[in-house]
Amino acid sequence: MSLWGRSFLLTVALVATLVAPAHASNSISVSAAEVTLPPGQNSASVNVSWHTDGNQVVQIWIRETGKAAKLWQQTYDGSATWPYLYAGTTTTFELRGGPSFATLLGTASSTGKLPGKLSASRTHLALAPGATGTVDLTWTTSLSNAQVWVSHDESPQKLYAQGPSGTGRITWISRGTTVFTLWSGTAQEHLLDALVVTADSGATASFDQSVVNAGDPVTVRWTGGEARLVNDDGTETVLSGGSAAIGTRGADRKVVRVYEGGQVVTHAGVTILRDGRGWSGFNYLPEHDSRYQEYLGDAVWPQVRDQVARDFDVIASTGGTVARILLWPEKSTDAPAQARNLADLAGIAKRRGVRLVIAFANSWLTNPNWQSDRTKWAEFAVTSANWMNTYINALEPTGAVLYYDLQNETSGVRGNQPNLQSAYVAMVYDRTAAPRGKRGVSVMHAATDGPDLAEALVGKQMDFVDVHGYSTLDLLDGAVRGLRQRFPAGTVVVGEIGKSATDQQAERAQADYTRQTLQTTADLRVPLTLAWELYDDPRTPPHPNSIAMGYLAKERAKPAFGVLCSRWSLVPDCGTLREASAPQPSTLEVSANFPVRPGVLTPNAVLRGNGTVRLVVTELDSAGRELATTLTEPVAVGAAGLDYLRHQGADVRLGNGTTSVRVVVRAEGATRLQVDALTAGVR
Repeated sequence: MSLWGRSFLLTVALVATLVAPAHASNSISVSAAEVTLPPGQNSASVNVSWHTDGNQVVQIWIRETGKAAKLWQQTYDGSATWPYLYAGTTTTFELRGGPSFATLLGTASSTGKLPGKLSASRTHLALAPGATGTVDLTWTTSLSNAQVWVSHDESPQKLYAQGPSGTGRITWISRGTTVFTLWSGTAQEHLLDALVVTADSGATASFDQSVVNAGDPVTVRWTGGEARLVNDDGTETVLSGGSAAIGTRGADRKVVRVYEGGQVVTHAGVTILRDGRGWSGFNYLPEHDSRYQEYLGDAVWPQVRDQVARDFDVIASTGGTVARILLWPEKSTDAPAQARNLADLAGIAKRRGVRLVIAFANSWLTNPNWQSDRTKWAEFAVTSANWMNTYINALEPTGAVLYYDLQNETSGVRGNQPNLQSAYVAMVYDRTAAPRGKRGVSVMHAATDGPDLAEALVGKQMDFVDVHGYSTLDLLDGAVRGLRQRFPAGTVVVGEIGKSATDQQAERAQADYTRQTLQTTADLRVPLTLAWELYDDPRTPPHPNSIAMGYLAKERAKPAFGVLCSRWSLVPDCGTLREASAPQPSTLEVSANFPVRPGVLTPNAVLRGNGTVRLVVTELDSAGRELATTLTEPVAVGAAGLDYLRHQGADVRLGNGTTSVRVVVRAEGATRLQVDALTAGVR
């Protein structure tokens, strides 16, 4: 190469060194790091732009507070608008490239902000009887026509102040629940924020653990007032000294109430597990077109009662000990009749060793109709509590209810009602007939809803806090741990798990999801896990969101049902397909052996075939010797659809020497026997 050529290349290289960056200039940016939501809207938009050297194909991933990451864009350099920026949550945009888009090239974040904000110097006051306390209130908005309204307990809303921002010293706070609401417009066009202030005696009570195994030591501590332990028979024993050791045999809940002036001012509860597996079961909707609470009406209940009883046979025989039932106000067309029949259902469940969780799903909370009159907020809370009490008063005498969920899937921001659901729970907390020790609430997005709910419920003991686990398992893990921090005295449970399965491949994914979820809840020592739901949606046409969420299809048990009952049932491989056939009608059998503990055995089988089928239950001692045999009544089965062998006819009170059991499914006069699931529970 000539001297001139070498000089030219050197010059080019030098220029390249001067103008080229040391690394690729990958960048992603947002139009604003903080975006205020327009009044009346539950989300805002933010513009996102990205650029990479070389015009390479990249991916933009979205990470929202408390949610799993998801792919948004796969394209070249460009920009787009993200319209789902929610108040109080931060959305992070990740720019990814390289092989398999595994390299993080840059991030940008934007946070949604409410158009108005209420705050107070404190939200919980301890007051002597008849005394009042002081709170400094602050509100800020960018609106000239903002108003602050206030309601105390059952009093109508009153206008407190107006203007875009301000402060006020409130000297008249008394015992009870005071709710401040911030609105845009002089006609309360849009709710901007809500703030709950609770005042009580200041008495405290807490157990040193929220969940223990039966027989483990547990201590309760309290301050203020007189503490009384609620005995298993409902009587009370006075405690003294500020702390006491409590026995953990007997009932599955122990509750201590603190009294002041003859009234309960606070309480504490501990959950007691009789074995290491805890509780389990299903959210229950029957396989019927009237599958929500309409089936509890007088016109339908007589038609479905036998099916409901059979369903609870199935739940009990899988080892399920809890069923969760949701109630809606708009479906409470005849609440007294529904409550009466729900009490009948509670009796069916209790006879099978199944407890109920009653969840109130007040969808009217996000309906603006109650806002038509500015005095309606307190009236709405009272009306809602009375609606709950119709069912609670009918159910409590049955003794079948584990706890009441005061608002299903409470959300800090839903629709255009920011924070209202948490304020609602605080308002109805003391108005319901739900006994202390049986008060709970559920959340969908624990990371965002849990803090808001905890703030609104300061001073109000929540016995059960339920997180719903439809998101990824890493989020479920964080949700449980986060709620335990927010509600240290409450028992955190997982009240809904589920994954839709519309074909055989999806059914395998549903089974894997169920297996992994149960392992996650077991590792976290969650004492209660409930599957959504027992059946696929039977309606025609089915609802698209719930068509295949069940664990039993119309003609068979799904693989995920086998996962559940293998975990919960005494039969460790209960979902293994067991088959027998013969060329001519004869007696066919399939069987399983499994260890048992003392109690009442409840076997069952999910099957199809022909002929008549019964269960043969043989008790065995530690040496394998037969001690006793029980036969159920024969049941005719069909080749299509599901059949169940009801466990009620086969309930066996196991003898003292029984250590294992052999259950045989025996078909007589049959050419085909196919058992999808063979289950057994002990209560």
